[in-house]
Amino acid sequence: MPRVNKVSAARTRADAKRAVILKGAKAIFLRDGFAGTSMDAVAAEAGVSKMTVYRHFGSKEDLFAGVITDLCDRIIDTDLDEMLKRSPQEALRAYARKMIEIVFAPETIGLHRIVVAEGHRFPKLGRLFYATGPQQCIDALAQYLARNRKDPRFKLREPRRAAEEFLELLRGYAHLRVLLGLEKAPSGRDVQARIAAAVQHVLI
Repeated sequence: MPRVNKVSAARTRADAKRAVILKGAKAIFLRDGFAGTSMDAVAAEAGVSKMTVYRHFGSKEDLFAGVITDLCDRIIDTDLDEMLKRSPQEALRAYARKMIEIVFAPETIGLHRIVVAEGHRFPKLGRLFYATGPQQCIDALAQYLARNRKDPRFKLREPRRAAEEFLELLRGYAHLRVLLGLEKAPSGRDVQARIAAAVQHVLI
């Protein structure tokens, strides 16, 4: 087997192992919270050794960051390039749909609750959550808006602020109510209204 194929196969196995660990970690974090989660429990859930977990993630904080990054990567993934090649209306609506799907997903809400509940004891947790999740999503959208700043179809002054406002229009107070357990995720009609408002905010 050529060396390049061996390297590729090894990388594929490593990626598969990492995915298994992240899946197990997410289950344990959601069940036991950050403080209650141990690397031993994650290893057992993932069906790997604790050494394997540490080989991929040097600490519990890194592991939690990996779980959040994995969620964000569902939005900021290889499909994003193709998505953003569409017309602005189609591109922004597609991005918004993916964003809402992830932000209001039960697992995302559960991880957000962990950060809120335990952030005062583990300040780094909040920084990790924001940097590896929301910040990446904001950055990706801001870069797209900046590239299209001179396009007459856009109404932009500050791309980064526009990106933050776009994403906030998608979440609104509905996200807080879901986070507090007061109601379920928005209905299909509400989602469409949120997407329309967010797109209208940046397009003429």
